[in-house]
Amino acid sequence: MSRCCDDVALHCHDGLTYKDGYRYEWRCRFEWRAPRAVVVHTADRCSWVKLNRYPGVVIGAVLKLGPRRGLSILWGRPGKTYEVPA
Repeated sequence: MSRCCDDVALHCHDGLTYKDGYRYEWRCRFEWRAPRAVVVHTADRCSWVKLNRYPGVVIGAVLKLGPRRGLSILWGRPGKTYEVPA
């Protein structure tokens, strides 16, 4: 671990997040919302069905309509974040 990991600010390297010299894990709370559907255009080709996720919650799904188009169905949103104890 490098000296930058002793900083109080959140920062990432090697795919991990650090704060105050320790690994930091966080999740989002789930907030319900009225379901809605939206046609989306993706940057990359996607599989037939894909979940729309944030750390700790699933807020919707995407159904493939074409090579780079999908129908996104959202039933929630990410809420406040919380720290996961190590």
